[in-house]
Amino acid sequence: MNKHQKPVLTGQRFKTRKRDEKEKFEPTVFRDTLVQGLNEAGDDLEAVAKFLDSTGSRLDYRRYADTLFDILVAGSMLAPGGTRIDDGDKTKMTNHCVFSANEDHETIRNYAQVFNKLIRRYKYLEKAFEDEMKKLLLFLKAFSETEQTKLAMLSGILLGNGTLPATILTSLFTDSLVKEGIAASFAVKLFKAWMAEKDANSVTSSLR
Repeated sequence: MNKHQKPVLTGQRFKTRKRDEKEKFEPTVFRDTLVQGLNEAGDDLEAVAKFLDSTGSRLDYRRYADTLFDILVAGSMLAPGGTRIDDGDKTKMTNHCVFSANEDHETIRNYAQVFNKLIRRYKYLEKAFEDEMKKLLLFLKAFSETEQTKLAMLSGILLGNGTLPATILTSLFTDSLVKEGIAASFAVKLFKAWMAEKDANSVTSSLR
């Protein structure tokens, strides 16, 4: 029997699945899209949260979780050790991040809410965020004193509201951080922020 080919209409378009669209993104494209969105949202953290919520449907947060959290915390992709990869090109960085925020508890708490909303929306980011915070604590020497303070406050608030587990604190036991007194100074600021969120019993219970 002869099989006849089915006619195909010229100009026919095939729908691309969302999964295939996500595959096209590279870390630099992901970074550029994220930085642009954060810069457009500015200091309006409600707008930042909405941008992150909607953008997760077209950007691959799962694949580029490191880049996502690097930028939200430090404003730039971070190289091993904590240096900014794009330090020489300000167009690839954003000032709308934790490290550029005002150094006060209320402001950092508002940033913590951005992370809370993002992780509630994309539950699979929970473990990636825990790993990111462990990494950032290992990088403390690369950050300025005020950046360390803001990271300590953020960590304490997120520990207080249960977004992060106390296991992230194991990074502070790194020999160089302990010997140089960085770990102790960071821990004092972290526990101060944690105690502002929860009572002492809650803190000791989490540590136990």
